[in-house]
Amino acid sequence: MAKYVDERVKVDMTLPVGSSILRPKAQMLFPMRGARGYLQPFRLINVSAEELQILEREINSLLKQTLAQTTGSHGLGFRPPRFYLE
Repeated sequence: MAKYVDERVKVDMTLPVGSSILRPKAQMLFPMRGARGYLQPFRLINVSAEELQILEREINSLLKQTLAQTTGSHGLGFRPPRFYLE
């Protein structure tokens, strides 16, 4: 972003996730200066159960793709966590 949003401000977000569009509320966290503007993390604060399931499914899918590409580097004892959004 060219300009940051004040920390702790609550915002409505629109997130395209896979074939779905989520509209959760979020709280902005401390902005960080990047090479081309600001990077600003956020915390989701109002997420419906359905939206949470969509996020969980999409994150798991992306992680499985990443793990499939790097399976040889972890060794035999590697086991990814069962849930990522706890």
